[in-house]
This record gives sequence, structure tokens and C-alpha cells, in this order.
Amino acid sequence: MENNSEIDRTREASLPTPQETALRRSLLKAGFGVGGVLMARQAKSTFETPYQCTLSGQMSGNVSRNDGTTPNCKIGLSPGYWQQCSRFTTDWKVTAPKICKKVNGSWRVYTRTNPPKFSEITNTELFKVSGTVMVSGSPVECTLGATLASVLGTAVGLTGIPGLADGSSRQVSLWELVAYGEDQTAFPQQIGQFARHIAAGVLNAKAYPGTYPITIPQLRAIWDAITGGGTSTSGEYELMGTGLDFGEIQDYLNTTWN
Repeated sequence: MENNSEIDRTREASLPTPQETALRRSLLKAGFGVGGVLMARQAKSTFETPYQCTLSGQMSGNVSRNDGTTPNCKIGLSPGYWQQCSRFTTDWKVTAPKICKKVNGSWRVYTRTNPPKFSEITNTELFKVSGTVMVSGSPVECTLGATLASVLGTAVGLTGIPGLADGSSRQVSLWELVAYGEDQTAFPQQIGQFARHIAAGVLNAKAYPGTYPITIPQLRAIWDAITGGGTSTSGEYELMGTGLDFGEIQDYLNTTWN
């Protein structure tokens, strides 16, 4: 029979940490269910693979199966995959971009695998990312595709790249982020790199809603917490004062894609 001190230690070990409690309270106050974003610590033996692949599983340290092996959580696709223009018509489940390029004096829809160089995409004589152009005698509407804010359903967004389709007066597109988020000439760092990871997470959650281990509401809660409810000190964004910075969230997201 357990004595009282053993029972107290067991009860204490099962309680959420102050950081977990603070984050849950902050997210609930923001109007979002916590779901799999963060849970109280539980014994490793209680979790199956789907839980181990969630952010809560990662944060709780429950990254091993009962047999001691590591689950395969690489369900989604990387930012480098989603940036490929050749994927727009095959893999995107939200409004995809349609980039137009002038070739030998005529406009064409850009379909090459790699995105245009950032130094070229802002050249409006060479590329169009908004407005209508004639392609082979037919009008084509050029677009940067769905925005991060519209797909996440958040009011806390980023403005687009300056000089790219009136970037300072519009919300940033998912494609801009996966294609140029890590480019410091396009976005201030480190938020550009973080936003790139969130954008890829959003595209994965839309493409694989039944298997991708983090959902759109969870990504929205994280994004809003980092950009709206967090604090910034010398470029380090803290998540609701919990000490979970966006670098750690990026590390987690990197485990969810190939």
C-alpha cells in the first residue's frame, strides 16, 4: 500500500507545469481550444503514435513508443516543396498562385519547379503577380494566391513583400512565405523564417487534414500568441511568457515533414 508521501509525489508528477497552465489559460482567453497544442504531462505508456506526433506530445517528451522506438511523424511536406511553382495545380488545396513571366516579349504562366529569384520577382517588366495579362490570346489573372491571414482566420497577419503587388497594403500570401520567408531582403528575420514554417504547416494541414498532426485552429493559436500576445526582446519572441520561443516551434514543425 502506498504511503501518503508516495501518493503526493505521484499526484504532483501528474500536474501540469506552471508554464503549461499559463499557456492553456492564455490560449483559452484568446478564444481558442487548447486541444493538442498543450496538455498536462502524462505517463509515456498512455500515448499512442498520433499523440506522440502532436506538439503536446513533443513538449511533454512523449516521443517514444512503448517499445522504445521513435514514431514516424514525417507526414507533411517541407516549405521547399510547397514553394515549387510546378506544384500549384497538383498539390495546393487552397487558392494557388499564378505567376506570369514575360518570355521573348510574350506573357506565359510560370511553371518551372523553382520559384523565381527574389531579385527578379519584383521586376514588373519581367514578372506579374497581380492583374490580368494576355497569355496565348486569352486573359489570365495573375495572383499570389491565398493569404496566411485568410486561411488561418486571424486578424494578426503580416504585410506582403514591399514592391511586390503593393506589398505594404496587402496581407502576405502563403507562397511568398514558403518561397522567400528565409530571405532577409524579403522579410525581417527571425519572424520571416518562423512565418515560413507556419505557412508550410497550414498548407500541410489543408492537404492532409486526416493525418497531419497539427490543425489549422492550433496553428492559428500559436501564430496569434507569437505575433499578438508574445513579447519580443532582441528579436526573440516568447510564447505567452512560457519560454517556448518560435525556434522551438520551428524545430517541432521540422519533425512533421519530409
